[in-house]
Amino acid sequence: TAVRDLLKTPGARIRLVTATTASDPLSAAVEAPITELLEQLNDLEGIDPLATHIHLSQADLFNSIAAEARPAVDIDLQMLDWGRSSEPHKMYYGRVSAAEIAKWFETHGVDLFAENIRVVIPRSDINEGIAQTIQDEPEAFVYYNNGITMLAHNVEIGPAGTLNREVGYFKLSGASVVNGAQTVSTLGSILGTDHEPHLGSAFVLVRCIEVPADDDELGRRITRYANTQNEVSSQDFTFLDQEQHRLVRELKVLGLEYILRSAEVPKSKDPTKVIDVRQAAIALACASPNMGHAVVAKREVSRLFSDSSVYKALFNDQTDPLRLSRAVAITRTVDSLLDEVERKADGVEAGIAVHGRRVIAHLVMRRLGDAFLRDPQSDLADTLNQLGAEVSDYVQALVDVFPANAYPGNVFKNQTRVAELVRDAGLA
Repeated sequence: TAVRDLLKTPGARIRLVTATTASDPLSAAVEAPITELLEQLNDLEGIDPLATHIHLSQADLFNSIAAEARPAVDIDLQMLDWGRSSEPHKMYYGRVSAAEIAKWFETHGVDLFAENIRVVIPRSDINEGIAQTIQDEPEAFVYYNNGITMLAHNVEIGPAGTLNREVGYFKLSGASVVNGAQTVSTLGSILGTDHEPHLGSAFVLVRCIEVPADDDELGRRITRYANTQNEVSSQDFTFLDQEQHRLVRELKVLGLEYILRSAEVPKSKDPTKVIDVRQAAIALACASPNMGHAVVAKREVSRLFSDSSVYKALFNDQTDPLRLSRAVAITRTVDSLLDEVERKADGVEAGIAVHGRRVIAHLVMRRLGDAFLRDPQSDLADTLNQLGAEVSDYVQALVDVFPANAYPGNVFKNQTRVAELVRDAGLA
């Protein structure tokens, strides 16, 4: 009945969807009756086509199931002293009331930051400075604050705003704050406090850039370059890497939640079902055939993201989600086992348990091999249960050849010394 009613609805359209687990397009023999049906349905002169057809291959079908729709955020805003630029991309800029911006956050929450490289960082010095300025000098806020950059799929201006540049009324469809998340969220947090009245005296410089939904690359470039004015870690920029978003989708199919942005709160309450990009980078560095990557993970984790050669070795189109998830599980187990060693031991043994854990995780995973990490049939649970003895053996072997008067914290940050130590212990 519902279908019949829908077919009677003026303006209704039909989309035929075929899906297969093959990667090839439909054969001519299969497509022929579909084409014939479309010709029959669309055989009305002077009428727009009633029916269309779309075919989903295995990859298309997977992505349609795994991908999460971006939250739809539409914003109406009033902009004072506004200006515009039309070429090469439409952009509007001007002053917006802090009270109005606070209401955005109250209405939409973190959905406002769907395209931002990071979400709200709680209790940062920046947030406290923003709140303090609203409290003490709201009229000066527009001079002290860096402002907000927003992207929108479509930006429209109301007719009343075209008469002069004093006040403009805008509608942003598919809006996202790509720079200024801390400003927006902090202003929102002031609602309901004693300082809420001060919001009416404060303004923020806002620029709104129209980026069509199909121009992902432009949106990524604007987001990257808009986030160079404040302290943003190289890790945050992984949010702009499409390979990372592929891993989000594929890990979701494995029942795991993959977190890309700083301070993002996972939906899952089970920590074993959550992996953040920092944990992933460390685990992949430990699983790498190049032991130098494990040393970098010990010495300077940020280099796993800032050094493009290292980052691309860990995260690329060949990065396997199962291998990644298993590397994380093994790294976590090794860490847990070495925490226990540290509690019971002292001296060099305790030092190796603390500082040598990335190298030990590397030794474990190279012994297991990539074939094990990639094979869904291999028994990971049984392997994790039996790691205790192996980890203890590695610790003891390293203790036996550890150089006298050397500090483990320094040794395990030096690739040459680590290679010598592993070789002397007979573990190479």
